[in-house]
Amino acid sequence: MIFDKQQFKKNAPSNIKRSIPQSHLDVLDGMEVTFKDSDKFGWIEHYEVPPNERGITNFYLYPVDKEWCNNQGQMNLF
Repeated sequence: MIFDKQQFKKNAPSNIKRSIPQSHLDVLDGMEVTFKDSDKFGWIEHYEVPPNERGITNFYLYPVDKEWCNNQGQMNLF
């Protein structure tokens, strides 16, 4: 499944929306999300954004709800 920032904005709880900056959402949009079996939550193992005030650039996102994703990228493979 693929992370979709529009689905995230539509379906994520407000406290989660506030905790992820727009700059991160722009990078995450279109990234592959890993789900194990039929789990409701998946993860994005690694993504990078420009350094923040502490110099941190590497991130991991968990949990990623299936409601924040779409299958569009997978459908294009077939």
